[in-house]
Amino acid sequence: MNNLIRFYNQNRRKIFKIIIIIIFLFLLLQLFNFFAKDNDKVVTKNASKDSIEIEKKSNNAILSDQSLTSGKQLSEERLKNDSEIINKFLNYCNEGNLNEAYNILTDECKDEMYPTIDDFKKIYYDNTFGGKKKSYTIENWMEDTYQVNITEDSLATGRLDKNETKQDYITVIEKDKTYKININNYIGRKSVNKVTETENIKFTIQSIDTYMDYQTYNIQIENNTDNTVLLDIGDSTKSVYLLDSKKMKYYFYNNEVIKEKLKVQSGYKNTIRIKFGNSYSSSRTIKKIVFSNVILNYEDYSKMEDRSQYNDIEKLEINV
Repeated sequence: MNNLIRFYNQNRRKIFKIIIIIIFLFLLLQLFNFFAKDNDKVVTKNASKDSIEIEKKSNNAILSDQSLTSGKQLSEERLKNDSEIINKFLNYCNEGNLNEAYNILTDECKDEMYPTIDDFKKIYYDNTFGGKKKSYTIENWMEDTYQVNITEDSLATGRLDKNETKQDYITVIEKDKTYKININNYIGRKSVNKVTETENIKFTIQSIDTYMDYQTYNIQIENNTDNTVLLDIGDSTKSVYLLDSKKMKYYFYNNEVIKEKLKVQSGYKNTIRIKFGNSYSSSRTIKKIVFSNVILNYEDYSKMEDRSQYNDIEKLEINV
């Protein structure tokens, strides 16, 4: 006992230092454990957040009740009706039920893009789905048009690869309380039947097909003059254009116009389709179609050796 007391008295400072070091190491270990547990909570929280996002995508929910372009809030009823028909179409595609998916398309969409179900399969289904089940998200773009991002099914593949995403714009059309859709960036068809008569030529704008990036005008031309009329010489990409209410011009795709259709013989009618580079906007008002290089007497024009010297050129404006 005396030896123990003597040892303590002789080494008291060393013993205290050792005790302090042990206490410090213990507290440091507790601190490490605390941060490790907190970090696990953060990781778990982030993993849960990622799981929610994946679940959200796989459940095909509309991501927002606001328009991506205007910020306008959509009603709950409208979102429900629109998303229901879009979901139905995409689910039919996921199931490979092409007949039911095809039947959801409007008649205009079929006529304009997919006249047969085989066309629909080759042009749209094979390219977008390719026989695989896909995930998708839906966001309102503008009014009745929705931006749909279609990607590999994350639940099936175990990954979410944005590089595999295909983007489409789907427009919901409601008629007589029945909902149909236009797909593949096709917004829809507007019947116009607007008539303009100028220089004894009758122009009838029959209809307008609108896409996200362009419009196609379907026009009937009736030539009541005594001469063959050429509506465009064909030497410029800016000679035929749309003119909006703010005097902005939107030029035609002259390489996609059937040139022979622009030549109308006396007493005959031609129906032409002209494509204009006019991106979709519900707020834009087109006022006129302008043909700026019209030859009213093609017979005289065709007889000239140097047609570049021909100067009897008219500018015709057609009301839209």
